[in-house]
Amino acid sequence: MAYTTSLTVKTTFGNQRVQMYKITADAATGDVATGMDHVNHFTAHQNVTSTNASVLPNVASAGTASLGNIAITGATSGDVFFLTVYGA
Repeated sequence: MAYTTSLTVKTTFGNQRVQMYKITADAATGDVATGMDHVNHFTAHQNVTSTNASVLPNVASAGTASLGNIAITGATSGDVFFLTVYGA
């Protein structure tokens, strides 16, 4: 199963690319491929969640380095996340 990922905003802020996502989990772990070379910063907000999920930048859900990727672990099916990602 894969996460349902919707890219809602794609813009620039100074010299940073900025993307905003709405993500719905349907498994415990999943990845969001941003297409960026490197994630410099992100903010994550959980909505309607029953867990304390982890959101990790520049990592694949398998725990390996993956530049430009966001990994989410510890989620429950139906959890919703809103991410704002800044990168290059």
